[in-house]
Parts: sequence; structure tokens; C-alpha cells
Amino acid sequence: MELDTLTLLVINGAVVALCGVSFILNTAFQQNDPVGRIWSVAFIAAMVVIIAHGSSVNGELIWWTNVLANVALCVAVGSVWGGLLRYNRRSRRLGFWVIAAACVLVFAAMLLHGDAAARWAGAAELWMAVGVLAALGAIEASRGRLRRNLSGRVLALVLWVTAVTTVTRASVFAIDGATGSVFQGYFNTANVTALSICLVIPLSIAVSVLRAQQVQGSAVGDLTDGIHSAAGVLSATAFSQAATDHLARAQNAGTALALIGADIDNLPEINISFGRAAGDEAISRFAGKLRASAPVLSIIGHRASGRFLVLVGASTPDEARALAERIRAKLVDEPLPQTSLIRLTASFGIADTTHHGYDLTALGGAVNDAIAEVQGCGGNDIAVRLEVRS
Repeated sequence: MELDTLTLLVINGAVVALCGVSFILNTAFQQNDPVGRIWSVAFIAAMVVIIAHGSSVNGELIWWTNVLANVALCVAVGSVWGGLLRYNRRSRRLGFWVIAAACVLVFAAMLLHGDAAARWAGAAELWMAVGVLAALGAIEASRGRLRRNLSGRVLALVLWVTAVTTVTRASVFAIDGATGSVFQGYFNTANVTALSICLVIPLSIAVSVLRAQQVQGSAVGDLTDGIHSAAGVLSATAFSQAATDHLARAQNAGTALALIGADIDNLPEINISFGRAAGDEAISRFAGKLRASAPVLSIIGHRASGRFLVLVGASTPDEARALAERIRAKLVDEPLPQTSLIRLTASFGIADTTHHGYDLTALGGAVNDAIAEVQGCGGNDIAVRLEVRS
């Protein structure tokens, strides 16, 4: 049985709507995390594309809905990339400007081609923009925390297929034209819509699993008891206040300090494989090791999920690294009590006031970069960030 283009478009719209509504409702009613919000924008934009194209299903093209659909498609694919940036704890600012530039390019291309090109106005530019955004998303899904994650690999595969298909379609369209035999034979609307249906389903499953892992990984880190997190060290807010005061006093006294960041490796996988209790135990055990290993007068904070910060007095980065090495060594001494197979490891990042000044935000950003560098190489290591970020 051969399905006509209209039927395929209806099926594609139904699949996108069902996947999108399910994801958005789960994000809204279970735990509203930043990654979930960004990917919800992607699904909303995808549904806008379906609705906008549906307005011209009777054959009469409404120009402004075509513009809306093309811009929304850029937003949808770009938001998938943006969510991956946030998942890997990388800056989203560059992603925002790239997505905005892609939308402006597509809009300008449609104005340039005008009504003469009808529904194909700006098509080549749109497909090239989508291909670039999808490729950026595929690259991001293959690095950082996502590099060893099965759902990350699935998402990378889906985005690579999208990137290759759209770029190839744009190239064929530019050479062969909308009525060419190659374009009509292989890259027509029906074939691309059928491929879209096949890609939307694994993409939706992958992002849903990743969002669930993100939420599960934040178990104890989001709970507080007074000024402390449930793990027994300062909460994120209390640590920020105490560390800011400590840094200001150290600057006045000319004393060097270092900020050590630590992120428990594979915490989402521990939650999924052994249950939430095992993940909570991992966080509590790690906090206990920090309290036992850090200098008595240091400040220990629980930033979120499995990430901790320690502000210590250290005259050199080597001194701070030696402390991180002691924590790292003690961490693997004992396995988790619920399973003797798991020995905790963590990715450490270090930044000091000599190279980054006494601003907590600058120090925290440098520590995040150092941790991301370690995680990109497989975790369970220490990186010292000496250069100042531009």
C-alpha cells in the first residue's frame, strides 16, 4: 500500500503532537528543569510548523504561515541543540545567537525570493540552516556527559541523519530544482515526511530518557535542611553567600584561595541501574568524604545533584590539586553499601584567585570549564584551569 502525501503529513502531525504534548506535560507536572523547558520549546515549535503547514493543505498557499513554519522549524531544531548544551552544562549564549542568526537568514531568504517562488521560497536556505543546527546538536550529543550515554548516542544518530538529509536535499534542490527528476524521485515531500516520522519517535524517546536522567540525578542536591543540603554540607545559596564573604576578606588580606569543584561520575546511570536510593547514598557518601578530607576551615557547598564546591586556602594550584587527589583517593576506598560493584569516581576542576581573581562567578565558570574538560575525556580525573576565559 502506498500512502499519499496528505496522509503522511497527517500522520506526521499526529506523531509530533502526541510526542510533544506528552513531553511538555511530563516536564510541567513532574519536575520543571531547564533542559526540559528548552526541549519543550522545541516540541512547541515543531507543533507550530505542523499547524502552519496545515493551513495550506487545501492547496492555497498563505504566505505568512509559510514564513512562520520555516522560522519555527529553525527554532525547533535549534532548541534541541540548546537543550543538549544545557545538559552538558555548557554556555547557551552562543547557541542562542546562532539560532537567532539562522532564523533571520531564513526569513531574509524568503523575502528575497518573494512570491514568485511560492511554497519553495527560501527552501534551500532553510534546509541548510536546519542541517547546520542538526549537525551542531549531533556534535554536542557526542561530547561531555552525553558521550557515554546510550540515549545521547541515539540522539546524535538521529541528528546526523537529519543534518545529512537536509543538506543533501538543499544541494539537490539548488542544482536540480523543485521539478527535477532527482528531487522529485528521492527528496519530495512524501519521502521526507516519511523519514521525519521515523526520526521523531526515537528522538522523543531519547530526549525523554535524558530528561528523566537529569531529574533523577538531582535527588539529594535539591533538598535542604536549614542552610545545609540534605547531604550535610552548605546548600547552594548558603555556600554562595559564605564564599563571597570569604573571598572579599581574602582579597583585602592578600590571601590566595582556590575553588575546587567535583562532579560525581555516572550519577544518572547509578539511579537508573540501582534505584534512587543508591544515587542518594552516592551523594551522601561523597559529601561525607569531602567533609573528612577537606581542611577544617574550608567551605563546602552542594551546588546541585552530584556537584560540590570546596573553597580552600591554597597558595598554589599544585596545593589545591594535592587536596583534590586526597579526596579522589579516599573516594574509591569503599564501594557503595547497596552493591559492591560500584566504587564512586568524580571529575574535579580547580581554579584559583591568582589567575581568576576573587569573583565567585569567574571562579565558578573556570571550575565548570575544567570539569567539562575532564568529563569530555571520560571523567575520574583532575583539571586545573589557569587561563582566564575570554
